[in-house]
Amino acid sequence: MKKLYVCGSFRFKREMEGLERKLKEENIQFQISKEMNSYGIVGCLKKVADADIVYVVDPRGYVGKSVSVDIGYAYAKNKSIYVMHSVDDPPIMKLVNDVLSPKALIDFLKENSLESRAKKAMKH
Repeated sequence: MKKLYVCGSFRFKREMEGLERKLKEENIQFQISKEMNSYGIVGCLKKVADADIVYVVDPRGYVGKSVSVDIGYAYAKNKSIYVMHSVDDPPIMKLVNDVLSPKALIDFLKENSLESRAKKAMKH
């Protein structure tokens, strides 16, 4: 299964917690930015580096400075980047693969998981 990292501005903590609940209900493994710790942005960048997919919780298209760094780093590391809403900054939006609702993200992750399981089963 693809490794997912969820990030977003802490002003959208409630929305991030809602997505976190949905991902847990669907048994999808993920990491999420919950609060800034002593590692700060470096801790977030490590999570980006460890992920295959970065999903940005960005109601009304707002990402903020720190999340912009996450997106730029994910792009430089050739990670797949998806956002909840179209980013209101066109140059940043050009780095994004697609806009996915939380439900579409979950469906996408489950579909990829099923494909990888089928490929493994065919090899055996």
